[in-house]
Amino acid sequence: MAQAASHFALGIIGIVAAMTLPALISKHEKLTTATKLKKSYSVLAQAIKMSEVSNGSLDDWDYTIPGQEFWQRYLTNYISISNRTVTETGIRYRYLNGEACQEGFCVRDSYTVFLSDGSSLIVSSFQGFSNGRVIMIDINGFKEPNMLGKDVFVYAIIKKYGLSPFGYKDFGYSAPTEDEDNPYSYNQVFGEYNRDILTGNQKYACNKNSRGVWCAALIIMDGWEIKKDYPW
Repeated sequence: MAQAASHFALGIIGIVAAMTLPALISKHEKLTTATKLKKSYSVLAQAIKMSEVSNGSLDDWDYTIPGQEFWQRYLTNYISISNRTVTETGIRYRYLNGEACQEGFCVRDSYTVFLSDGSSLIVSSFQGFSNGRVIMIDINGFKEPNMLGKDVFVYAIIKKYGLSPFGYKDFGYSAPTEDEDNPYSYNQVFGEYNRDILTGNQKYACNKNSRGVWCAALIIMDGWEIKKDYPW
């Protein structure tokens, strides 16, 4: 009888562990992701401010040059990187919905540098924005999943706002959807941050059915936290 009771108790413990362990792992992963993202963002933001002292205001920077030249002209002297620097990583990034990322900043030539903590900065050569330069932060470098909103987050150095995530104010909004009645049309002004838009149904939104381009903006808006409703 005692042995049967012991086996029963162990079975209950096993069931409880199986139910709670995934939640604990997910919570830890979210905390780690937000912490790494904030650190990488801070390093890049500080480098930009130092560069402005030597290279002038962001208004005077040249956003038309290739990614490697942009890095070497404006950032290389202000960020400590590892010896591993590659111009063509071969990484194929994916949207949050699982599809291959086809944005210009994903598929155009880019220049990638690795920080000492294993994260990487991808300086895009995409010239679709004359008022800024797209820079993606990959918090774990080559490691999977290489997915926007999971370990890859999209920012830009913008003349008007400095280092900002896509989805901040009027920067980083995609082209109009096919729905002509959609109130969030091209050149929509976000306000500082608008959570309803960031998590909505627009193709750049931070949800599992969209591309996840605005996920960095959502994390920042939520105080550098990944909330329960984040599409993890």
